[in-house]
Amino acid sequence: MTIQEILPYNNNKSNKKMDLDIILPFIILPILLLVATLSRAVTLTVMIFIGMGALYVISRPRHRNRSPFFYSWTLSSGLYMFLIFEMIVMDFWEITYYENVVFLSLITFTCYFFYKMKSTADFELATGTCKGNDYSPVLTSDSHYCKICEIEVSEGYFHSIWWDCCVLKPNYGYFLLGHMFTLATLLYGTNLTLTTICQPYIFYGPILMPEDCSDVYNEFYLALCFVTCVYSLGYVSVICLVFLHQLLKNIPKYGESQWQRIVHAFNV
Repeated sequence: MTIQEILPYNNNKSNKKMDLDIILPFIILPILLLVATLSRAVTLTVMIFIGMGALYVISRPRHRNRSPFFYSWTLSSGLYMFLIFEMIVMDFWEITYYENVVFLSLITFTCYFFYKMKSTADFELATGTCKGNDYSPVLTSDSHYCKICEIEVSEGYFHSIWWDCCVLKPNYGYFLLGHMFTLATLLYGTNLTLTTICQPYIFYGPILMPEDCSDVYNEFYLALCFVTCVYSLGYVSVICLVFLHQLLKNIPKYGESQWQRIVHAFNV
């Protein structure tokens, strides 16, 4: 007889909490975006609130972030930004067919690399990279104990709570490429949206930039698009910080290992 059979109530309670953690971001985020459309002051307040919440989560001990809530927040953010662009911004008929194709292509590459990142992590853990479910007080030089997954992994860099997986050497390249395409997608989509709902000016050749967005709060859909762009630019700043952190900590280690593998291949 297992503990789950003895205490079915607690098990059901745990499952319900996990289901709630998955659903909540899809409810909370659109509410925050809708509230932010009221005025500039409210927009600023909501964005500061979201930013402070993210900083609080990151600063907490890692084992306390063992929840699908953060991964679900990432998915809900991408989904809502995509839907607002395709269903509202495109409805203004100011974005060309080719611009939308480029935007969809960037999203496709973004989803592909993050899918490869997660599937590679799952495959590596399932086929032996995982060294055991119990903590080992003596870790080898290439091993890492993940306090969220509660497993010891070899060649582990860190655990991404926003993607709910360990980032290892085999999927670290996909992690970087996924964030590179995310950055490009957000910047491109934000520029297209702002130059649609605001007064644009010619920056260089065919490239437009927003100039005057003072009237966006006069209409609900314009305000919603503008608020989504502000939220998107917040994501851009976070991704830039992620790249800076990786550049200082993990990219040199990853680059060194890749270079050693290339040299070894030539020497064989």
